[in-house]
Amino acid sequence: MIRLGEFEVTSLYENRFRVDGGSMFGIIPKKLWSKIMPSDADNFVFLDIRPLLIRTGKNNVLIDLGFGNCLDSKMKRIYGLDQNSRLLADLDEAKITPEEIDTVIFSHLHADHALGGLGFNRNGQVIKLFPNAKYYAHKYELEDSLNPNERTAAAYVTELLAQYEEIQAVENDGRIVDGISVLRTGGHTRGHMAIVIQSAGQTLIYPGDIIPTTAHLKPAYIGAVDTFPLESLVQKKAIMDECIKNNYYMAFDHDSKFEFAKLIKDNDEIVPVSLFE
Repeated sequence: MIRLGEFEVTSLYENRFRVDGGSMFGIIPKKLWSKIMPSDADNFVFLDIRPLLIRTGKNNVLIDLGFGNCLDSKMKRIYGLDQNSRLLADLDEAKITPEEIDTVIFSHLHADHALGGLGFNRNGQVIKLFPNAKYYAHKYELEDSLNPNERTAAAYVTELLAQYEEIQAVENDGRIVDGISVLRTGGHTRGHMAIVIQSAGQTLIYPGDIIPTTAHLKPAYIGAVDTFPLESLVQKKAIMDECIKNNYYMAFDHDSKFEFAKLIKDNDEIVPVSLFE
């Protein structure tokens, strides 16, 4: 947990999963990316899933929710999941109940970011775990997630996303609640958003899957799963430049070492500096 002005920001650990290393780095040869993110014998790399909990004093906000526990065994194998979601346990450790969450903001609606707000009741029916929350995603993301094409279908679980029933469509950049705003980046998906948290002169940016790990601080290191990779390149550079220029913090959604970091330039390389050192 860090203090950001008057806010408390906690990086939660929802789960860990494995994906093909090439899918995370696109055109970059394995000989290069494996130096900073080693893979196993099957070419898989392991990624943490780190939603954010933000307590502003007025609102209790979750940014992204992870996979959750509604996937069947086949889908768990496909997504490389070996354990259950820890989202509710982490919230319990943070001393906050599901009923106290009033706002959920999705950077995008891929399964590893959006399904953790769903669970089963005693009758085996899918229910929302945060019954008092308002849910937000970009308008384009709602359109694309419920009508996936051949390229995007593997990333969305449409039948589960539909169980949210009502996710409010964000059409423009700007404020969701006091101190928390969104910026459509595109790139990873057409409706992908970065989230900007500001309090008492301090700023934290959660870039989502535009910069999922510190290994992706190299501008050209862009996932093959990004639908619009050239948009990702432009947005990555702009966000990193803003962070360096204005001394903003960054929160990573999939890094196994860095929850939060400051970015600095070292011999023209952008490198993370932990906030806990």
